[in-house]
Amino acid sequence: MWGLPSQEVPTLFRASVPSVIAISVICYYSITPSWSLFFFFFLFLSLSVLNMSDPEHTPDIPTTPDAQHVGKPSPTTAGKSATQRQLLAALTATDVTIRRLDLLLSSADGQERVLATTNYVASILQHLCASAPWIALQTRMGILARLRGRVPSQSSKPFSSSAPARWSALSNLASETRYNLRLFGLLPLWVWGSETFRSPPADPIIHALTHLQVISNVIYQLLENIAYLAGKGIVSKKWIDKYGGIDLWYIWSTRGWFGHIFFQFFVLWRQHVLRKRRLAEKRAAAGNVETEEIKAEEAEALRLEIRSWKKSLVNNTIWAPLCIHWCFEKGVGIPENLTGLVSLMAGAWGIYDSWVATGKA
Repeated sequence: MWGLPSQEVPTLFRASVPSVIAISVICYYSITPSWSLFFFFFLFLSLSVLNMSDPEHTPDIPTTPDAQHVGKPSPTTAGKSATQRQLLAALTATDVTIRRLDLLLSSADGQERVLATTNYVASILQHLCASAPWIALQTRMGILARLRGRVPSQSSKPFSSSAPARWSALSNLASETRYNLRLFGLLPLWVWGSETFRSPPADPIIHALTHLQVISNVIYQLLENIAYLAGKGIVSKKWIDKYGGIDLWYIWSTRGWFGHIFFQFFVLWRQHVLRKRRLAEKRAAAGNVETEEIKAEEAEALRLEIRSWKKSLVNNTIWAPLCIHWCFEKGVGIPENLTGLVSLMAGAWGIYDSWVATGKA
């Protein structure tokens, strides 16, 4: 019940495993300051190729020769025609990819997901490039290249520390941009609380849990905003230091976030109980005839409901230990070089669904 069945695993993830492995190998063996732009260009082309493989985005290119040219075209003409078709297909796929990216970035949620993914991937690459195994491997590859005469010994350079610094700068930039955007985070929380007050959930337990989640998120966002503005010199640091300092405010802010995650587990449990009860009542009303108890549209709605429930469960399960780690000044033992990877895993399903939704719009 708690696992993800194979049919729920996104098709894109299964189909693009070789591409992801290839990108990872390229990043692992080849990322230097001069390769950073190549990595992003390769990733963009991969998205374009994925769109080219999508049947609904395949351009309609006529393949039937013109009626007046009854003769067989020359190889040169055929080659040019094939090249033009390939170029047109590539441009069309690129246009579709850019439009989907623009649509994804047109919403606040899409911007947060893209920035978060950039933040986490850059953090992963930062620690990867600075790791001892990667440095040792790069050194060995350089030695082998010199022994084979591919690289002149006088032109070889020792490992450059600029690659981790560049990825760190990108990660910090994405993180700070997210902080800036979250300064307005209290506004949607107000709307959420207002809608909960005006149209409360029918179940009293979920109603109470939702109110607790609203309060927890307000505490999280308010304390984070104050601490961030104090770090920028906008809010008086003397007043912040009087109550523990900026770091303590961030810790209590994270504890407010963990409160939301904690209550969400109970919300998911209650939703599961109510769903089982609702399905049992439908079976009883249908006379225990399982083959005709639910119509096709009801079955699809149920499938989407369960999928959303599982996605929320996976997200909370991955975030919970990392959030607990950040709730304490010295943490609970999670290595710093794994926080980016764990965070990326928590948001992978969400960014996938957001990207797929742009193709259906």
